[in-house]
Amino acid sequence: MVTGWINHSGNIWRANVSGTVKYVYANGQAMTLARFPNTGWLRNDQGTGTQIQDSELTQPNGYWNGATAVIRSSNWSYDAVTITNHSNGTITFPNIYFNLSHYEWGYFLCNKLSELDAPGEWFHDTTNGHLYLWAPNNADPNSITVEAAVREKGLTVYWQREHVTISDLQFQHQRLAGIRCDGGGHVEVNGCAFRELYQGISSYGNNNQYLNNRFEDTYASGAHLIDNNSVFQGNRMERVAMRAGQGENNWGYFGLRLDGQNNIIRSNHLEDIGYIGISMDQNCLVEKNVVRNATALLNDGGGIAFDHANGMIIQDNIVVDIIGSLESSAPDFENYRLISHGIYFGNTVIQNTIVRRNTVAHCMGSGIHVDHTMVSMGNQVTNNVLFNNAIQLSVSDYSNYNGPGATSPYHVPNYNGVYTGNILYSVTKDQVCMKQYNVYSPNPVDFGTFNNNRYFNPYNELSIWVHNTNSGIQKWMTLEQWRSARNEDANSSRSPLRLDAFEVTEELSANLVPNGSFSTNIAGWSGWPTEAQLSRDASYLDNGALKVLFNNNASYPTFTLRHDAMAAIQSGNYYQLNFSTQSSMSGTMKVDVKGASQVSGPQTIFVRDVPFSPERRDMSMVFQSSLTDQAQVRVTNSHTESTYWLDNVELKRVTVQPVDPFERHVLLINEEATATTIPLTGCWSDVNGLFHSEEIALPAFSSMVLIKEDDALCFMSTGADEVMAQATSVYPNPTEAGAIVQLQGLNGRATQVRLTDTNGRLLAQEMLAAGTQELVVPGTLATGIYIVNCELTDGTRSSTRLLVR
Repeated sequence: MVTGWINHSGNIWRANVSGTVKYVYANGQAMTLARFPNTGWLRNDQGTGTQIQDSELTQPNGYWNGATAVIRSSNWSYDAVTITNHSNGTITFPNIYFNLSHYEWGYFLCNKLSELDAPGEWFHDTTNGHLYLWAPNNADPNSITVEAAVREKGLTVYWQREHVTISDLQFQHQRLAGIRCDGGGHVEVNGCAFRELYQGISSYGNNNQYLNNRFEDTYASGAHLIDNNSVFQGNRMERVAMRAGQGENNWGYFGLRLDGQNNIIRSNHLEDIGYIGISMDQNCLVEKNVVRNATALLNDGGGIAFDHANGMIIQDNIVVDIIGSLESSAPDFENYRLISHGIYFGNTVIQNTIVRRNTVAHCMGSGIHVDHTMVSMGNQVTNNVLFNNAIQLSVSDYSNYNGPGATSPYHVPNYNGVYTGNILYSVTKDQVCMKQYNVYSPNPVDFGTFNNNRYFNPYNELSIWVHNTNSGIQKWMTLEQWRSARNEDANSSRSPLRLDAFEVTEELSANLVPNGSFSTNIAGWSGWPTEAQLSRDASYLDNGALKVLFNNNASYPTFTLRHDAMAAIQSGNYYQLNFSTQSSMSGTMKVDVKGASQVSGPQTIFVRDVPFSPERRDMSMVFQSSLTDQAQVRVTNSHTESTYWLDNVELKRVTVQPVDPFERHVLLINEEATATTIPLTGCWSDVNGLFHSEEIALPAFSSMVLIKEDDALCFMSTGADEVMAQATSVYPNPTEAGAIVQLQGLNGRATQVRLTDTNGRLLAQEMLAAGTQELVVPGTLATGIYIVNCELTDGTRSSTRLLVR
C-alpha cells in the first residue's frame, strides 16, 4: 500500500517507494507505465536486431536514453528492452534476436517521467525511490487505494524440500511468480488463485501436482513448469499474458508451458491466452482440455503446440477460436495475415506421437498443422473432427532444413505417418479440407497412409490443395482426383452436396446466354485455338450437349470455349450462372464471366474452377458484378484433360440473400466430463450418411458435425412411424454399382429395403429375410448419392445415405 502522496506537478503526485516497482494499481485497477504514444503504435522505418530508425522520433538526441522500447519483433513475440542510445531519430538497444529490417513493425516507448501525461499513468524513479502517479479522474491518490508491486515471489519451495501442500491461497501482484518451486518434489498446489502477477507458478521440480487452481490476468505465462512426473489438472486460466510488453521477451505469453518427462495435462480450461494455450514436450499426455481464443495477442501459434516429442499423446481435447492478432505486426511483412493453428506440430523433432479424437474449430490457420523435419517418424493423426478452419489439415515438409537430422538438400521422399478417420469439414468455398506443402523437390512427398477420412466441403469439391514451391506447381483436387493421383484414401468420402452461399429470391431477366441448351445445334459457340473439335452429342446430359475435344496443343496448351454474342451486365447486380457438365475422364475446367474490356487481359468479373468426371454435375453459382460491360461466359480446359460435355448454360440477373452456412452445417460439442444429450429440431445427417432427429447423445469431450436435411428423409412427415433405436449403416460406403454392401443395424430381423434417389424416386426394392444383411447395389446406377430406406416388419424405420462412385 502506498501512502503519503504529495503533489509533484499539476495532476501528477509523488510518494516514496524504495526497491523495484513493477506494477501499480489504483482502487484495484492496473495503471499504465507512462508511454509514448499514449495509445497505438509507432512504426519502424529501418531497423536491425539492435536499432530502430523512425522519422517520428523527433525529440532531442539522448531524450530516450534509459527508457524502455516495447517492440513487436516477430509474428509471435514482443520484446521490452532498455534504450542505450538515442540519436537523430535512431534508438539503440540490446539485441532482440529478430532483425526488423525495413518492415513496419509496431513499437511504443515507455518508462519515462516526462511522458507521464495522462490519467492512469505512472513512473518509478528507482534511483531516488520516488513513485509518480496521475490518478484516474485526476483524483488525489491520498483519497484512493494505491498499491505497488514490489515483492518478487509469494511463496518459495526450495531445493530438495518435498511433500509440501499449498492449498486455498490467493496470490496477487508478485513481480516474478506467485509460487516458485526451486527444485522441490512431491509438491501439491491445490485450489489456489493467481491474479495480476507476472507468472502464477514457476517450477523446476518433480512429482508435483497442480490441481484445481485459477489463473487470471497474469502478465506473462500463467504457469511455466520444468518438471518430470507431474500433473497439471482441473485448472482454469483466463486472460493470461494479454498485455503487450509485460510478458516474456522473444518466446512466451503462454497459458501453460510444461517441459519434461512423464507429465500429464488433463481437464484444464483455458480462454483468452496471449500466445500458445498449452505448450509441452517429451512424452506428455495431454487430454480432455478446452482451449478457447489462444493467440489473442500474438500470431502464428496454436491452441496446443509441441516439439521435442517422442511418445506424446494428445487426445480428446476441444480447441476453438484460434484466430491471432495483427494489431502491431508489420503490414508490409510477407506473412502479414492471420496464421494460427488449433494443434501445431513444431519444427525440430517429433516422433511416435499420437493426435486423436480432438475437436478443432474456427481457426484462421489450420485445424491441425503437421510440420515435418527429416527425422519425423511414427506420428499418427486419427479420428479428429476439424470444422470451419481456414485449412482443416495441413501437412508440410517446410522445416526439413531445421533440427538435428537436417542434411542438404533436405528432401525426404516418404514418411510413415498415419492420417485416418478424420472429419475435415469446410463451410465456405475458400476453406480447404487438406493442404500438402512440398518444398525441397519437384517430386511429391509421400507423407504416409491416408484412409477413411471425410473430405467435406459442400461449397467446393476442389478441397485438397497440393502446393509444391520447388516446382512452382499448385493443384486443387477433388477426392477422386487425389485418390487417383496418389493411391490414397481408398475408403474415404466427400460431401455429396453442391451448395452456394446465396439463395436466389427472384429472377429479374431471361437467360442472357444464347443457345445454352444445345437442343438442336451448337450455333453461336466457338473458341480458341482452332485445333479443338466442337460438336453436338446427344449421348450425354439432356437432349443434346456441346462436346469439347481438345487434345492438340500445337498452338496453345489450353482451349477456351465461349458464346459469340455478348450480353449486357451491370456493376452491383447479382447474377446466377447455371450449367451441367460431364466427361469420360477426370479433369478441371475454369469457368469465368469476362467483360469485353477485359478480353485482352487476365481480369474477369467472375471465375471459378470446376471439376469434371463421369459423374454428372449440375452447377449453380451466384456472383456480384463489379463491372458494367458486355460480357460472355467462357470455359477453359487443358489439352491433358481434353474432353468434356456442357449443357443447360444459363446466366440470369437475380436478387439474392446470403445463407448462413451455420444454419446448414452445425458442430455439436460436449466440453463436459460426462455424456450429454442434445435436442434436435428437424432432420439432420452426419458425414457417414446416418440420419438423426429429436436428439443426439454425445460422449464426454466429443463432437459431431450435422448437416440439415429435408424432414422427409427422417420419416418425419407422417409423425407416426417409429424410427430404429440403432440407425442402419452401409459398408462399404462409398461403393460401386453392382457391388454387394452390408446393412448393419438390422438386428437379425426381416427388412424391407427401398433404394431411392435424393428426390424420393423409387429405384429398387428388396425384402431381406431375417438374418440377411447383404444388399446388391443395382448395376445400372450412375455415380451419385442415393438413400437406403429400411423398414422392419414391426414398422420401425431407418435411412442412410449411399454414395455410388
